[in-house]
Amino acid sequence: MTRQLFALAVAAFLGSGACAQEPVTGVTDRAALFHSSDPLLDARKQVVYHIYTDIFENNRVDLVDAYMTERYIQHNPNISSGREAVKMLFRENPLPKMTIPVIAVIAEGDMVVVASAMTLPHPSRSGSTYTTTHFDMWRFVGNKVDEHWDEAQLGPMNVGARK
Repeated sequence: MTRQLFALAVAAFLGSGACAQEPVTGVTDRAALFHSSDPLLDARKQVVYHIYTDIFENNRVDLVDAYMTERYIQHNPNISSGREAVKMLFRENPLPKMTIPVIAVIAEGDMVVVASAMTLPHPSRSGSTYTTTHFDMWRFVGNKVDEHWDEAQLGPMNVGARK
């Protein structure tokens, strides 16, 4: 019974519009987050840093081969797997000039995870936006990204929504 009352209280609170959210923002010196005292993890963080800065932010499709394996497995349901698919995506849909606001970068073993701030249209307040956190996880084979995950849902890509 207590669990049910708690659930009802939370639902009432959330539905009341009383939720306040602290805005999600990136760090001032994001480049510093892409380093590690471990040389292997540092190199992997640098690859991801260059994917963000060179490919995502500066549309340098010519550098995809340098950072991704040929088979590059993509778990985002809006993007096909394969390095060639990534090249085609960015050639056909160049992102607007932006800087992705990074919150944190974590590297362990063959994985690098990046948390970044994202601004999206508010679903119930026309003309308003809200911030949330986007997560990318990259798995390496050798010195290249071989696999990628994020929390994307089917539909229009919202990578450009990052400020």
